[in-house]
Amino acid sequence: METVITAIEEKKGSRKRKIYVNGEWRFSLYPGQIHQYQLKEGMEFSDALYQQIGKETLLPQAKKRVLNLLTARDRTRRELLEKLAGDGYPEEVCTAAVEYAESYHYVDDLRFAITYLRSYEEEKSRLQLSMKLKEKGILREVADEAFEVVREERKERMGEEFEEAEIVALRRQIAKKTKNAAPSKKDSAKLFASLAAKGFSSSDIRSIFKEIEDRNILKEIEDCSTFKKMEEFGDWE
Repeated sequence: METVITAIEEKKGSRKRKIYVNGEWRFSLYPGQIHQYQLKEGMEFSDALYQQIGKETLLPQAKKRVLNLLTARDRTRRELLEKLAGDGYPEEVCTAAVEYAESYHYVDDLRFAITYLRSYEEEKSRLQLSMKLKEKGILREVADEAFEVVREERKERMGEEFEEAEIVALRRQIAKKTKNAAPSKKDSAKLFASLAAKGFSSSDIRSIFKEIEDRNILKEIEDCSTFKKMEEFGDWE
């Protein structure tokens, strides 16, 4: 199939022009660059010419654009890819430009997530923070690692107070859900997953579950003893 430049149109809010190839927006260039490559509507557009434009113009521009975006503020990989795509760069150019920045550690999703959590951990719940990181393109495993880093930082700052505060908060959460009654295996699994997702330590969750279970077993034994005493003394009707 012949590859043809089907349209060259103005890009709203920009000096660039949108280049359409076979009816699809392929990339954008400034008027001077269009003149440089002698691009015209209706002309055949070879792959060799596209590669040349990509190497000489699009990729260097995209790299510069990424660095400018990062100068303004830290961004995630996804945010940069979406921004470049919106500027009219082809997918392969967007990817190459972001990977270039990553190679110099200018883009680091873990660093971004840690910084974000440090800034908002006092204002938002873990669920809200997780959702926000997901919106920004942070992978689940990267977010989990960031939460752990920030948790360890807080633990180091607070010392014993951190452990005490976390246990108190955990007990409150479990009591609210179980009414201090031992949950079923199914409910235990769901509650465990929910508490772990909120950032509570797995060992602490198991420990308190065990306390509740032991307390309920002890209560059953005491109830049984009381029942027998009532029988012995004729209090049971």
